[in-house]
Amino acid sequence: MAASIVSPNLKSNKYFAPASAGTVAGGNLTILATAFVDDNGNAITAFPNHAYYSLYINGLIQENGVATVTSSQIVISGGGALDPSDPIFVELGINF
Repeated sequence: MAASIVSPNLKSNKYFAPASAGTVAGGNLTILATAFVDDNGNAITAFPNHAYYSLYINGLIQENGVATVTSSQIVISGGGALDPSDPIFVELGINF
């Protein structure tokens, strides 16, 4: 497979929701994109396409592979054990 360059034209969007906004199934926490707000407190309808994401739970950055982010939701493996008041913060790196 040929190597490909990562575009240096990136911006980041940040989104916030409490863990209580999600549902737990099989120990995983699923939070719909519509439960998140942006930096200005505006509700969003979907996560944009992104090149990468960083996940923070209660202010602590999480390891890669802990979550899956799609346009409609984020699924946090083992997130069912979180305190409902824990803030979930996801930063998406977006090519422009």
